Amino acid sequence: MNNTALALLPLALAYIMFTLGAGLKLSDFKVIANNPKAFFVGLVNQVVFVPLVALAVVLITTPPPTIAFGIMLISFCPGGVTSNMLTFYAKGNVALSVALTGVVSLLSVITLPIFITLAFDHFMKDQAGSISAVKIGLVMFLLTTLPVTLGMLARRKFTNFMVSKSGILNGIASIFFVLIVFAAVASNWALLKSQATAIGLELVFIIVILFALSMLTSKLLKLSWFDTKTVSIETSIQNSTTAITLAPIIMGTAAGLPAIALPAALYGVLMYVVAIPVIALIRNKN
Repeated sequence: MNNTALALLPLALAYIMFTLGAGLKLSDFKVIANNPKAFFVGLVNQVVFVPLVALAVVLITTPPPTIAFGIMLISFCPGGVTSNMLTFYAKGNVALSVALTGVVSLLSVITLPIFITLAFDHFMKDQAGSISAVKIGLVMFLLTTLPVTLGMLARRKFTNFMVSKSGILNGIASIFFVLIVFAAVASNWALLKSQATAIGLELVFIIVILFALSMLTSKLLKLSWFDTKTVSIETSIQNSTTAITLAPIIMGTAAGLPAIALPAALYGVLMYVVAIPVIALIRNKN
């Protein structure tokens, strides 16, 4: 991956987050007031349980430090448009999914710098150099919070245009997502061939455990099946594009994506492999 392509990664992520914001409107957040318990369960699951499950799997399987940190990195990322789409296909509460995605994405400017710094200090302590939580926070603001906000403003100001062109905008975002995943795989092809099975199993374990755990917590807290499906999908699906884009920024790589991006690239594929059969199973179940 050449320097030009690497430099375009942040722009691609910013565009994807802009399309996420363009799909949001202020009324979408009314679900927080109307259904606070379901929103709180989803928020805690996403921000707390996802990293804890990833950490447990990493500590048990003990992958190489770069892979361990890469797995933790994807667990810190918020959900994306994909979780909203999958919630729709699962006949879940799309409004709740959209609100969770939007709020967690906006919160990531605070949560990601803290979590990334802690994980880097633990798993990458033998690596040269260090990272700055302030720098990561600024990057997250520029690449996620600001584009989401601008997307919402564009939706409010140019409603008819943004709604009518949403299919094209989301289609371009999907193309960017595929290209980013492909770039991460291509940059780490040798490592992928030797570690693919192990990394893949670790990621599948994490996704499956998150589906089961979120189902359990939702049932214990007596959420409706409508909301339970939504919380489960929102908890289990992360925005791998964010992790891949942050990888070279964290490692200070000028050419090629570092190995810590590989788990996120594999996750971008495996999340569909696991989620689609689960959604087919729960879609029409009462």
